[in-house]
Amino acid sequence: MTSAEALLAGWMVLNDLLGDLRSKGVFIPDLTYADLRNSKMSIEYLRAFEHEISSEGSQDEELRSEMELRMLRLKETLMIWAEQKDGQAVRRTWERRFDDAVAGKGRRLPEEPKTPITDLPREKDIAFFRIKLPEEIPVEVISELAEDCRVRISLDGDRHLQVSGKKECVRDARRRLADLFYGDSKLNP
Repeated sequence: MTSAEALLAGWMVLNDLLGDLRSKGVFIPDLTYADLRNSKMSIEYLRAFEHEISSEGSQDEELRSEMELRMLRLKETLMIWAEQKDGQAVRRTWERRFDDAVAGKGRRLPEEPKTPITDLPREKDIAFFRIKLPEEIPVEVISELAEDCRVRISLDGDRHLQVSGKKECVRDARRRLADLFYGDSKLNP
């Protein structure tokens, strides 16, 4: 089973490849962008809960397996486009970069800037996640979603949103946020 860190490293390579293809004028469907965004959000969720996922046979193992399959489908799609645009040698180069990233070789992921977490829940069976909201997302929508999901939210001045509550409620809020702002994945499993 691939770790969340390895999935993120692979995602970074696919994101670079997508940018390279776009800069070369390759048409990228909106669904591909949405699937890449959804993948990043799910990977961040897995990274946040990796310890709990590995220590207990939770439902999130299914999410990790689903993420691995989604990453492989995205990889194959982007590699086909790279080969069509620049040939087999370029495809092999990108495939090697992807494989190296997933294996922990090659460039290291940049260290993310640390943002202080306020009101961090410390109780057992309380979960939380943090995301940075884009500017165009109204806070009122987030408040309604929090009320519907029965979670606590806090938002700092840099638009970092922290969601906390019972594990099931937090998972529901994360899924609803992903559906609301990124849409459902349109790729077939």
